[in-house]
Amino acid sequence: MKTEYSTKLGYSYPMGISAQDGALNIVVEFPHSPKTTCGIILYTGGHEAMRIPFCESYRIGNLYCVRLEGIRVKQFTYEFFLDDEVFCDPYAKVIVGREKWGKPIGEKPAIRAAFCAEQNVYDWEDDKPLGVEYEDTVLYSLHMRGFTKHPSSGVKHKGTFEGLVEKLDYLKELGITAVECMPFYEFNELIYNPAYTTFDVQRMPFMEEKNIWEYRLNYWGFSDRDNYYFAPKYSYGAQQNPVLSCKNMIRQLHKNGIECIMQIYFAKGQAPGFVLDVLRHWVLEYHIDGFHLMGIGLPMELIGRDPILKRTKIYCETTCVEQIYDQKNKEPEFKNIGCYREDFRFDSRKFLKGDEDMLSRMGMYVRENSPWEAQIHHITDYRGFTLMDLVSYDRKHNEENGEENRDGSDYNYSWNCGTEGSSRKKSIQSLRLSQRKNALSFLMLSQATPLLMAGDEFGHSAGGNNNAYCHDNKVNWLNWNFDKSGSELLSFTKMLIAFRRKHPILHTKKMLRAMDYESKGYPDISYHGEQAWYARFENYNRHLGIMYCGLYEKKQDNTSDDFIYVAYNMHWITHEFALPILPQSYDWEIAYGTRLPAEDRKEGELLFAEGEEQKKVTVAPRSVLVLVGKKSVAEARQVKQLEKKEDECK
Repeated sequence: MKTEYSTKLGYSYPMGISAQDGALNIVVEFPHSPKTTCGIILYTGGHEAMRIPFCESYRIGNLYCVRLEGIRVKQFTYEFFLDDEVFCDPYAKVIVGREKWGKPIGEKPAIRAAFCAEQNVYDWEDDKPLGVEYEDTVLYSLHMRGFTKHPSSGVKHKGTFEGLVEKLDYLKELGITAVECMPFYEFNELIYNPAYTTFDVQRMPFMEEKNIWEYRLNYWGFSDRDNYYFAPKYSYGAQQNPVLSCKNMIRQLHKNGIECIMQIYFAKGQAPGFVLDVLRHWVLEYHIDGFHLMGIGLPMELIGRDPILKRTKIYCETTCVEQIYDQKNKEPEFKNIGCYREDFRFDSRKFLKGDEDMLSRMGMYVRENSPWEAQIHHITDYRGFTLMDLVSYDRKHNEENGEENRDGSDYNYSWNCGTEGSSRKKSIQSLRLSQRKNALSFLMLSQATPLLMAGDEFGHSAGGNNNAYCHDNKVNWLNWNFDKSGSELLSFTKMLIAFRRKHPILHTKKMLRAMDYESKGYPDISYHGEQAWYARFENYNRHLGIMYCGLYEKKQDNTSDDFIYVAYNMHWITHEFALPILPQSYDWEIAYGTRLPAEDRKEGELLFAEGEEQKKVTVAPRSVLVLVGKKSVAEARQVKQLEKKEDECK
């Protein structure tokens, strides 16, 4: 094919290939001596069509900046060449060669870049990132494929961006405000492993494709190579245009008030400028709302100071917030940096199973907050047990991974409630259900931003596998045909998220002080035990009462929030809690308890009979009881009548 084209010196930014003024601007790094030859190879129909060399005069530092005119880009895919070596564009916006998930394409597959026709022309319909504050955020962590791949998902386009959109009604009803998606940039889910020289029969039943025994499956998407961070994963789109599929998903999420957070793993040694380019690309081109960053040596100071990302959520395990904000007397206008708290995950698990010496830690977590960085709390994530498995297994069961159960962490801080694995005993089933409700209460009643792992709200189990990185099957696919206890847990989770949203004192902008700094007559948060105002944090105690004074926060209708009392009893025996005295005309009501409904009173039921002295409450073993202190019905009616008269007078 003979094509007339011309080249000249181009612009040095942006990296990769972009359309500019009817031509292509190419910016690529070639770290080599001036004697070598380099350029671009264009392919059509899988065959090389032409090679276009780059002149040395187009070089700026190690970058070649070329303006290419006369090429109809839709006809071609491309690679770059450096002497006899060819490589794919690390800034490619579309990658071809991995259109089908899990399809082996050889040890050296023909992975090539394609030109992106949709760049800068997609109709976002006035969409923009939502910018929800951390304190109002409830995160929901999911895997794009596993979320809807199971036959029970009920969606048409299973395991895709479109499948997630089909589940939007469910997500809205659940009450979450953001989905945190495991990597959906282009990664290689099949890593060729020449060590597999014989047929591995142990792995076969757990693989969807039956001819990939010579590969190691990378289901999660974390790898040190073969990542194309600027391209959405082709096999996650239901149509032949992954860019369009991905943008449509994000636009629909935003229309429904749900943010899209992207997990990104950067291999060690990535250039800081490259990392920054990746994040900027997804914000500018895809309207991504935030990133959960993973990797070693992340340039957090550079990321945190970047003006383009100042209203984008950025959280990781090490934030370097001290370097990002060098003037402590001026808080950020929008708190966008967050810390992913591993310590809360382990401590809350220990508290759940009744370990000693946990009260001081848990007492800190329920009030911890900062104007400089958000705290992200989670009890489960992909690296470990699901919530169901956390209360069903004492030990990991990773035999199906084919590594003789040597992989995965040995420290799960779990308790099987008396039987390893599934059980038909009603007493064990009941205990496991209440324990999961307890765990969700830890998560949703702390001041931090809660992160819920998909499936935990209805009891998804991985069969005790705490390192399910290599399973593209029921281990990781959410089964939407959950049982009666799953339905009850789902209803409980919806209630709990709504309860958190309703009460701003549970998710304030700043750290609670445990002081009466506004002369309300009560501190904003206080700790109690068997005696009111006297919490006992001795190492052998496992029960604690916490009261929030809602007078410090306003609800959406501009009225003061309620008093909230949370009684945590992780002991295996019943404990009695002394209640603080409420202001005159206030009464304690039951919000919820984590025991089964047959054993608890109804939501909204008065805790005490009219005129009865409100001094103590009994809390069952291994349970959480939440009370709300409200003005009495008669008092509330009088207040409304008074307000009505005042309005009439005006």
